[in-house]
Amino acid sequence: MLFELKKTFPDYYRYYGRRIAKRLSPSINDIFIKNYKNFSLDREILENLNGDQNQSLNLNSKFKKNIIEIGFGDGKHLFELAQANKDIHFIGCEVFINGLGKVLKKIVDNNLTNISLCGLNCLYLLENIKDSSIDKIFIINPDPWEKKRHFKRRLINKEFIALMYKKIKNGGKVIITTDSSSYFLSILETIKNEEIDFEDSIQKILDKGDKLYDISKYQKKGIEKGRKIHLVELKKI
Repeated sequence: MLFELKKTFPDYYRYYGRRIAKRLSPSINDIFIKNYKNFSLDREILENLNGDQNQSLNLNSKFKKNIIEIGFGDGKHLFELAQANKDIHFIGCEVFINGLGKVLKKIVDNNLTNISLCGLNCLYLLENIKDSSIDKIFIINPDPWEKKRHFKRRLINKEFIALMYKKIKNGGKVIITTDSSSYFLSILETIKNEEIDFEDSIQKILDKGDKLYDISKYQKKGIEKGRKIHLVELKKI
């Protein structure tokens, strides 16, 4: 289903950077064909975007919380959280096809029913979610786009933080980590803006004992290069 939707709605899947690193194995390709439709929110979002009436996503009410991870990479953090918290609904958004395939295989192999996937640009996911319906959003080491001419490609800016604020419940959090000092400083400058309404924030450098330290492939790469892992936590009160 994913590949058919990409051909039909290419603009909604467009994103800066690579979408696939290497040719998908026959087994992963087969899993996409047989199972992606069962766990994907893509079709519902696209129908909402292209329909006469713009409706919000119908999130499953049987779960006590809804948590999103944007750009989950190889899916290690997302999968471990979902396995340990079967009563919480996790939504993983990732444009990288290889990452989607890895997580989809883990979902199928482990019979998980509390993960939904989205292969669209995350803006379309958030725009289609009902306001004040998400408990937490994780963004673990997003692409830093380190060259100054590429700063405009960075995901986290004033508009994006304002959008997340609308979707988070009172008491909910947005949690961001990065190994880029320039990106970290950019985020701090952004949240100083008077139009950003998050009432409480934490900024710190993570230590080895922290739960969010060394939890993704991209974090590991940064740590191996001797970079610090910065955390920004925003809370809506």
